[in-house]
Amino acid sequence: MVQISMKKIKKEKQRFILQQKNNSKATAEVLISHGANINEKDEFGETSLHIAAYNDSKEIVEVLISHGANINEKDEEGKTALHIAAIYNSKETAEFLISHGANINEKTNNGKTALHIAADNNRKETAEFLISHGANINEKDIYGKTALHIAAKNNRKEIVEFLISHGANINEKDEDGKTELHIAAENNSKATAEVLISHGANINEKDEYGQTALHIAAYNDSKEIAEFLISHGANINEKDEDGKTELHIAAENNSKATAEVLISHGANINEKDEYGQTALHIAAYNDSKEIAEFLISHGANINEKDEYGQTALHIATENNSKEIAEVLIECGRIYEKVTLEKVTLNLKLPNTIF
Repeated sequence: MVQISMKKIKKEKQRFILQQKNNSKATAEVLISHGANINEKDEFGETSLHIAAYNDSKEIVEVLISHGANINEKDEEGKTALHIAAIYNSKETAEFLISHGANINEKTNNGKTALHIAADNNRKETAEFLISHGANINEKDIYGKTALHIAAKNNRKEIVEFLISHGANINEKDEDGKTELHIAAENNSKATAEVLISHGANINEKDEYGQTALHIAAYNDSKEIAEFLISHGANINEKDEDGKTELHIAAENNSKATAEVLISHGANINEKDEYGQTALHIAAYNDSKEIAEFLISHGANINEKDEYGQTALHIATENNSKEIAEVLIECGRIYEKVTLEKVTLNLKLPNTIF
């Protein structure tokens, strides 16, 4: 018998043959019967089994497995045929692979299982199948993320609901201490945030930096998410590890829409961080004129000093923030004028209480 190895067939021709969706079982049988190496890898580290999974060619998968193809062989990214079936929602192929020994919790180089991949690609049917066959629902990738973290990131509401209903931990933390709610806020995934809160997610849970989901919404100027979180009990004066409230974070990132929401719900406008700075100090440091004007118009103390004795005007001057300095000086003049008028009036009417 003439032996034909995959190495002796040009790789581009090999891939052309293998990648045809209409490839027949008979074609595969012929190649194998002539000595084709079914575990030979191409330049991407993919075997014939990977390619068959890509094309959802269940018949070819059956032939390859029956002739000894390594069912858990990985490509250069660490993906097995089962990972690929999860990407393309190939339920029948996945079912066959699992029934023939595919490791359902096998991980890629990034630590992702087939369930992570199904969640990432919104493959609910495949996710259901994997869970029903024993996939670890709370398995973490190398970043400490579960399938629920990934579904939350992509705002996959249906997948999120399914995972929670099957026991996913809604307060699980990744390597940065972020829960799924942090991730939802980070990616402006309001629908997912609603599902998580309705199932008991801790709205004031902190990550490793001491930040809540509301801090993250403020960072991203996600007004809608911020309003939703506040309406469900988020603490608007919660401090992170640097003593910063959500208003500090909003000022730091020029998030005016979120700053407006926070102030309208009672955020302490003159709250200080661990350095004694208010949101106005931070706006001055970042040359955020619009934020500074907004804060002043809502009662920010322009003469408040930080732990170094600096006011917002000192900071604006040091940072050559001319526009901010002008705003602060003008507000100072108005303040002095009003104060002077009030003192004069008090002198004229000593028994009047102001």
